[in-house]
Amino acid sequence: MIYIGIDVAKDKHDCHIMRDGGAVVVDNCSFENSKEGFERFDSLIKTNKRRKEEVKVGLEYTGHYSNNLMEFLKEKEYKVIALNPLKVNLYRKSKSLRNTKTDKSDARYIAEVTAKTDPEKRRHVNNDVRILRSLTRYRYRVQKTVQITKNRYRRVLQLVFPEFEKHFNVNYRSAIELIGRYSSPREVLSANRDQLIKNLDKMSYGRYGKRADELIEAAENSIGTNNAGDAYELKHIAKHIAFLEGELLSVEEKLRRILERINTPILTIPGIGVNTGATILAEIGNVKNFDSDAKLLAYVGCEPTIYQSGKFVLTRTSMVKKGSKYLRNAIFQATKAAYVLDPVMRAYIDKKRAEGKHFFVALSHGMKKMVRILFAVLTSGKPYTKPQQNVT
Repeated sequence: MIYIGIDVAKDKHDCHIMRDGGAVVVDNCSFENSKEGFERFDSLIKTNKRRKEEVKVGLEYTGHYSNNLMEFLKEKEYKVIALNPLKVNLYRKSKSLRNTKTDKSDARYIAEVTAKTDPEKRRHVNNDVRILRSLTRYRYRVQKTVQITKNRYRRVLQLVFPEFEKHFNVNYRSAIELIGRYSSPREVLSANRDQLIKNLDKMSYGRYGKRADELIEAAENSIGTNNAGDAYELKHIAKHIAFLEGELLSVEEKLRRILERINTPILTIPGIGVNTGATILAEIGNVKNFDSDAKLLAYVGCEPTIYQSGKFVLTRTSMVKKGSKYLRNAIFQATKAAYVLDPVMRAYIDKKRAEGKHFFVALSHGMKKMVRILFAVLTSGKPYTKPQQNVT
């Protein structure tokens, strides 16, 4: 057996090749992150491979830098193991007291960990799930950008037109579009009144047209700074937010169509909507890769930390939080929604609160229950049915 450890980087990858027993075949070799580099690496393996020898390749899963290389290796039908970087890091620390880290040594440690690791039998993840993963992660990033941009929008609005939020909800899409059109008191006062009413009606679907006089009066008595630079920034921030929120709606519609096509029962679970359901499916992949709900719980990172030393056992521990942050966040949001919508989930979480647990600790217990429900629904392929008996 040949074991190959690859330390993945942006422009080049370092590799170490060894055989059973630790015999070094290639101590250190680098190849470019390109098609030519990949082909050269494939030739290197074939040159050093004896007849009937199998090849096992290990590399740390480091996101987008490793994806293309993994796909290439799988096409060449090599056994590929995506290693947890934390596992490799702990192994490296166990091998030396020195605080030394180089690409060359990392490749060697990855090869050694690969030799000790059996490849998992993972079931196929279909293309729809891959698309869901890309779209839901894109949506997550856009949503984070919207939150940051809205914070800046509110700060600049306080400088330019602080009276605006006394008359309009600044977070409404129509109010944001209004600021994108009239970003300062001066622009409001210089606008034609009839045109202003018409634009307000159009942007708010008839809600704001009658409030044009309020807006004009607020502009006349505004204490906002008369700074053209701030007004310019505010206008374009508002337009940017409107664009991003339009993107969120567009992505959600794409997610809805995919969920309808795959006909998943996940949307029958109380608290799970299109966005959370798509994220959960995308991050879990093929639920058949998990033998039990306990293993799925560990993958999510919702299982409790265990600490025991001698006779001492720590009882109040936090979540492990080593799994996918996207999956954990989606289950957290779904559990919060279920607490409002589902009497069974509410009774379960309230029971934990009655035991003296803080709301968010009780909610974490609800997340574990949600994972068990998800596992049951997804493995059976049947819609969720409400339990007949009381929750214990």
